[in-house]
Amino acid sequence: MATIKISRAQSGTAAVNYALGKGKLKQQDRDWLLDHGVEPTLVTNLTDRAVARGGENIDLTHVKEQMQATRKLFGQRGKTEVMRVIQSFSPQDFNATNPTDWQRVNDLGVELGRRIAPNHEVAVYTHLDGDGHKLHNHILINMPDLETGKKYHHTNDWQRVTRLNDQLCQAHGLTVIQRQDQQPERHTLAERKISAKGAYVWKDDLRDRIDRVMQDPHTSDFKTLSATLADKGVSVRVRGQNLSYAFLDTQNKQRQARGTKLGSSYEKGAIFYELANRTQTREAQRLSKQEHQRVSNTHRATEQREQQTQSRKPATQRRESDLASATQNLEHLASTSGRLEQKARSMETHYHQVRQRLRTAIKPLAEGLQRFNEAVPRLAKAVANYLQQQVSTSYVALKQKLDTELGHTPKTREQTPPSATYQQLLSKLKENEAIGEQKKQAQQQRQKSIQKQQKHEGPTLGL
Repeated sequence: MATIKISRAQSGTAAVNYALGKGKLKQQDRDWLLDHGVEPTLVTNLTDRAVARGGENIDLTHVKEQMQATRKLFGQRGKTEVMRVIQSFSPQDFNATNPTDWQRVNDLGVELGRRIAPNHEVAVYTHLDGDGHKLHNHILINMPDLETGKKYHHTNDWQRVTRLNDQLCQAHGLTVIQRQDQQPERHTLAERKISAKGAYVWKDDLRDRIDRVMQDPHTSDFKTLSATLADKGVSVRVRGQNLSYAFLDTQNKQRQARGTKLGSSYEKGAIFYELANRTQTREAQRLSKQEHQRVSNTHRATEQREQQTQSRKPATQRRESDLASATQNLEHLASTSGRLEQKARSMETHYHQVRQRLRTAIKPLAEGLQRFNEAVPRLAKAVANYLQQQVSTSYVALKQKLDTELGHTPKTREQTPPSATYQQLLSKLKENEAIGEQKKQAQQQRQKSIQKQQKHEGPTLGL
């Protein structure tokens, strides 16, 4: 037998995340599969809650992105983004330990989704977890019609979907049963009679209070649900696989009813499933907000950096211009320095050449000067001798002349005293002789000084 539950999802992303259950297959479910003979290699590769996947008009690798793009394309921004249909199967119909049946169940889900909403994007995820490990499908129907762009009409659609599922089960030889207890709202015959008369029906009052609380988007967990219902005079508690509700009606009578008596929308499974999806939705919104804030901060930081870059651009341009000018100057200086260095090397070479030529040219001059210095004393001595000889010769000749002019002979001179003139001439000659002797000594002294100086300094030039 196959059963149907229908609910609305405010966040398509959260609904897909839950149905896919990426990496959320529990270890106890793996152990159960191993205990029932499923191949260990296959079990090891199972990580997601969805053991089989399928779809209609959808790319299974980009379900969230594609559905979101479609809703944006047709401008749909309603509270409901995706319709959820849970299609459950009995162990008598399919074996949860047979991987072949996993795919068969998924194919039935795809076919049902195609019948429910033709021309819509449909994604189907098959689970085997939960109580009793019953195979069941999570069928997600994106709201826009791909041809018309109109939204999927979901109000009071449970009966139509149930009928389509029954037809599908009949075509595949599956058990078909009556599901009056699966209706979103279950009304007894007495309730219908009272309601027909316009009288007060306490179960309708209870349902209305629960609906108002569940319609509040802030109700995202069972604790919040319990507290909010308490504010409306309704207490709720978990009783095994069911929920039990109690309150005082308008007639001040204590009333109590299980979720199964109120309808499928008030059962534990439907309530907890809706709360879990809301929690996931809020978490997805929180993460989306954080991501938006991060992107916004990044964009703001980028703009600030761009503004700072623009504000620094003139200074940067000036520095670049100065750098270019400095680089040009350095290049010019390097070029000039190279030329000067080359010229210096050329001048040094020329200097060495000139120095060598001067040394070559001065050497004979220095040698000649040395020979001249050596010849000077000899020349001075020869001059002195010559002068002395000339003085002596002149003295003898003068003396003889005087003697002749005066008519004196040596004997006569000894006998007769010389005249005054003779005495003057004789004195003059002796004075000249003394002067010559002084000159000779001075000349000798100068010659000794020159020789002494040459001995210390040398005769050549220091080049």
